Amino acid sequence: MTWQQSKNKAVYKKSNSIKDTLFKPNKTTMMYAKRLLISADAAERQVLGQKLLNEISQSLSIPPPQLNVYDKRQNHSLKDGKLMKKTYGTYKAGNITINNKTAIRQTVVAPKTFLDTLIHEFMHHYDYEVLKLPSSLHTAGFYYRLGDIMKKLIR
Repeated sequence: MTWQQSKNKAVYKKSNSIKDTLFKPNKTTMMYAKRLLISADAAERQVLGQKLLNEISQSLSIPPPQLNVYDKRQNHSLKDGKLMKKTYGTYKAGNITINNKTAIRQTVVAPKTFLDTLIHEFMHHYDYEVLKLPSSLHTAGFYYRLGDIMKKLIR
């Protein structure tokens, strides 16, 4: 096993072992989450989503990621005219990007899907900023942490 493989294995194990977050919701975070669940407009989602990220980040004492919501369709790839994959959102160095339209039909992304995507991308930010992981992997622990925040936001 190389040094890099050993390091990746250690990161994976650490990520996988952490199932809860330090996030404690308040009325403001829950209000922004609920408002996102009834919004459809890209500009409104941008404002509400950024406010939600700011509030969550403040409660964790970390800098908030910058949110960009575009009124265009999700990045995707086709093979023989069939959808092979699509990207709901991306996280890169403190920036979250979400496209507000579906890949094929180009209809507005469902509100719950939008919120799920926003919090999924925020979890990558959490992994770097709170857990201080050198990479953010899709481990079972990652998805437990994601579920932890979602349950706290929409109870």
